[in-house]
Amino acid sequence: MIIAVSATESDYNIAGVDPRFGRCSYFVLYDTETGEWSSFPNPGRDAVGGAAMKAVEFLKEKGVGLVLTGHLGPNATSSLQSAGIKAETGIAGKVKEVVERFVG
Repeated sequence: MIIAVSATESDYNIAGVDPRFGRCSYFVLYDTETGEWSSFPNPGRDAVGGAAMKAVEFLKEKGVGLVLTGHLGPNATSSLQSAGIKAETGIAGKVKEVVERFVG
């Protein structure tokens, strides 16, 4: 499964979890099967409207199955549900540590 974390920076090892989803700076993706990570600028970050929907479309294209973030608004929640992507909110701390907690 691919986990996406809303992140403040692009580096998995130093980035913090961005409490925002649709307007986060980056998404760090972690593949639980390979242990590999990658980072992408959030395409919805600077959108005039529909930031969450643009972010969800991007994550769906990347095959994400779980999102870890601080907060989701109602549009993000419904867009993720429609895309079949699970989400956990209230997440805080360093991206690497958060992923390690979820992966085990």
